[in-house]
Amino acid sequence: MFALGKRKKSNSLTGVVYGADGIAIARVQRGTHGQFSLQSCDFTALPEQDDIDTGKLLKGHGLDKQPCATILPVGSYKLLAIDAPEVPPSELRAAIRWRVHDLIDFHIDDAVIDVFDIPPVGPSDNLKKLYVAVARSADVKQHIDSLEQAGANLEVIDIPELAMRNIAACLPEDEQGLAMLYFEPDLCLMTITRQSCLYLTRTLELGYRQLLDTTSDPQSLLDRLALEVQRSLDYYEHHFHQPAIRHLGILPVPVPAFGLADTLQNTLGLTSRIIELSDVLETRVALDNKATSQCFLAVGAALRRESRSL
Repeated sequence: MFALGKRKKSNSLTGVVYGADGIAIARVQRGTHGQFSLQSCDFTALPEQDDIDTGKLLKGHGLDKQPCATILPVGSYKLLAIDAPEVPPSELRAAIRWRVHDLIDFHIDDAVIDVFDIPPVGPSDNLKKLYVAVARSADVKQHIDSLEQAGANLEVIDIPELAMRNIAACLPEDEQGLAMLYFEPDLCLMTITRQSCLYLTRTLELGYRQLLDTTSDPQSLLDRLALEVQRSLDYYEHHFHQPAIRHLGILPVPVPAFGLADTLQNTLGLTSRIIELSDVLETRVALDNKATSQCFLAVGAALRRESRSL
């Protein structure tokens, strides 16, 4: 999304992603036949202090010697769907900024934007649509500064939805359509992809912390989650005129989530499973479930294929 310069040709990319508890670093190499392999993966826990020296924390990872990608945290940007302005390519940036200036709660001069295509609504749809990612310039700069202080050779900043799309594109279910869930402590990010295209994304206000809350009714929470997933599936099917989704992938969560995939499968009638790193790419890196969940978005960032930016 937000390119920081012309992407240099390289057969590897390192994802560096800040999470709730630490920083995940995953280096992915692309083979000559397009296959991906995980070369290294590491999670560094953040110390319990306000003043954190990220440079010292990440010293020794050699981030200055490899191209790096990162992603913005959920909630630090807006993802808007708009009709593509009918203007020459040279005027596209200005036209999009004008189109979205009333859709954000800060001044457009303080915004950084980038776009990617939305698949057509149907076979007869001639009106091109775009997803526009909009973030505050100050937030993006702070994110860049914190990683460059750690010596990262940062080339691009993406968003979690595209990291999830990258993961889905490596799975066989994506050919016919795949719904995917990624849980953070207090929210769940859902994407629907098909043939490497991101069709739909939603943020659901239900995180893995709520599933662990002993004072709540887990079945009620899962029923609520299933209802929101079903609504998204119905919208995708009818709005985009696509065949019904049959598969649901769940990225690992760092806490026990016994029965999550089975419950959603029984409720929604979808073939549901927890996605493993070995499902996505070749790996000889041994990680437990918690480490896998902490590093999966960094892997998704490192699976990036695009080089185009607005």
